[in-house]
Amino acid sequence: MEVLSTLAPGQTSTLIVPLCRSVLVCLALALGAWAATPSAARLYRDGRKAERAGDVVRAYLLYSQAAALDPHHPQYWARAQALRTRAALQAKPLPASLGTPEPSPATAAPAAEKFPPGFSTSVSDQELAELTRLQPPPELSPVPGRKTLDLRGDARALFEQAARAFGLGIVFDTDYEAGRAVHLRLEDVDYRAALHALEAATGSVVFPAGQRLILVVKDTPQKRTEREPTIAVTIPVPETVTPQEAQEVGRAVQQAMELQRLVVDADRRIVVIKDRISKVRPAQALFEQLARSRTQVAVEMDFVEVDRSSLLSYGFLGPGQFPIFYLGRGDISGSLQTLARFFAGHVTLGLGIASSQLFATMTDSSSKTLLHAIMRSGDGQPATLHVGDKYPVLAAGFLGSGVGLAPSFNFEDLGLLLKITPHVHDAEEMSLDVEAEFKVLSGQSLNGVPIIASRKLTSKVRLRNGEWAVIAGMFSATEAREITGLPGLVRLPFLRKNDRTRSSSEVLLLIKPTLESLAPTQYLTRPLWIGSEARLKVPL
Repeated sequence: MEVLSTLAPGQTSTLIVPLCRSVLVCLALALGAWAATPSAARLYRDGRKAERAGDVVRAYLLYSQAAALDPHHPQYWARAQALRTRAALQAKPLPASLGTPEPSPATAAPAAEKFPPGFSTSVSDQELAELTRLQPPPELSPVPGRKTLDLRGDARALFEQAARAFGLGIVFDTDYEAGRAVHLRLEDVDYRAALHALEAATGSVVFPAGQRLILVVKDTPQKRTEREPTIAVTIPVPETVTPQEAQEVGRAVQQAMELQRLVVDADRRIVVIKDRISKVRPAQALFEQLARSRTQVAVEMDFVEVDRSSLLSYGFLGPGQFPIFYLGRGDISGSLQTLARFFAGHVTLGLGIASSQLFATMTDSSSKTLLHAIMRSGDGQPATLHVGDKYPVLAAGFLGSGVGLAPSFNFEDLGLLLKITPHVHDAEEMSLDVEAEFKVLSGQSLNGVPIIASRKLTSKVRLRNGEWAVIAGMFSATEAREITGLPGLVRLPFLRKNDRTRSSSEVLLLIKPTLESLAPTQYLTRPLWIGSEARLKVPL
């Protein structure tokens, strides 16, 4: 304001006019750029004009640009997909110099391992990255419910009436032939049954193009190759399924559905299936049913060890020594003096007859050790349990003159080693393969290496769900008798000492299996409707 007040009126106007002119020029350029940028609707209208004029390539490009500008409009994408094959056939191929150069022998990829056609055991990082970037195929979301339809007219009219009843939009292939007029009545059907019935009646095939849009083409091998989308799915492998079992199931599914590519990656524990959608969806359902998680079994165990020992001692223990004592030369009256003098002349001696005893003793002892544990495993998979210690046992060693080598040791499992493998028959019964081993130090050694005493039990039992079983097989008993007495008199039972020692060790194994999930025969198997070999059903 202060600058304008010091200028003359003419000078002020000469500054404002050029400023307004530049603003108007900028606005004009912006409007021109906005007008030059076509909208999605305008591109779609131009594509319709080009399609009616027979310029399929230009129409396909305009539809694709419209779909890129407005990806939420399903009509643009459906029109572009309908013209994709015809545009590719009419387009001129690139010169050989502009094409992709062939790889030289030095840079060619190494030959893949020999597997059945279409089967592999690893997923590359590049392929996995491409799978994560891909968008899932569209799934129809029509008006729910079941309807009774009375359809009349040619193929186009039948599909339009059925689509209108379930709130679906419809797009026909450019060369789709309507055929003759027919009358078709469908009672109490959902949208899937209605569309599949129309496919069978008109010789057509329906592809989902959006949540509320379908694409209808003639069901021919050429049209299926051109129109049917190719998808790839990843399926996680259950933890209870081994990699070998997953590969066997994968091979079976790949051969049954004749899949283009199936990969069982054991490291990532995933399965990748890639082919046409009419093959991939049934193959996915078939693999999930065959590779269902194993039946879980909980085995409750009581491991009981009972030790018994008894000691019985009875009888008469006579003197084992007869000491002689010198009594001197004095006059000692009595029969003993006479008897002593009879043996020793004038010397008086004494004979000791003490230390005799009459006794009867008895001892009895027992001990019980109880171990309670629960193991869980899958059907056909072994479960192991070890209760005890690892004891080092010398395996090799050498000591020479001036040379010493460090010895090597092996660690032996001492205590209880138990292995149980369940086999589920149905929801009521199962069989158990039981292997039990009990290892202890015997107290003896050979060349400095301790001797390990082992008792082993192997058994197979069939039980009902929740039923207890007692398995007894680990039993050891010892008995020792000792007789002490005078020679000759030892044959008399009551003139000798009798010692009897008995000991026994018995192990009882109590097991009770319980199902924690359904048996394989209890699962409902879902039927798969895949159609004929030449006309596979496209999932809707």
